[in-house]
Amino acid sequence: MLLVTLAEVRDVVVIVYGAMGIILMLALAIAAFGLWFAVRALTRSVRDLLDDPVKPTLDDIRHTVQNVRGTSEFVADTAVHPIIRTVAVVRGVRRGVATVTGIRNRRSK
Repeated sequence: MLLVTLAEVRDVVVIVYGAMGIILMLALAIAAFGLWFAVRALTRSVRDLLDDPVKPTLDDIRHTVQNVRGTSEFVADTAVHPIIRTVAVVRGVRRGVATVTGIRNRRSK
């Protein structure tokens, strides 16, 4: 007759539990590495998809901004600054004439 004691059953359960734990740990490690490689590949694919249409658009926007900046500097140098200088000279002459002649500019404010 085969009699199994409680201690022997406990030893078998501990051994089976340990073996299953090792197998589970290996399976989880393999799954984690697979997931890591999949995420890296997906990230690379998404980056390539975004770079393809977005990069040329950003370059065009950068070029347009440079053109607008150049145009605004040109307009400021050729139109606005001379007008400001002319208005400043006219106001200076008016004030000088008003100071010398004693006539004040009587504009209602």
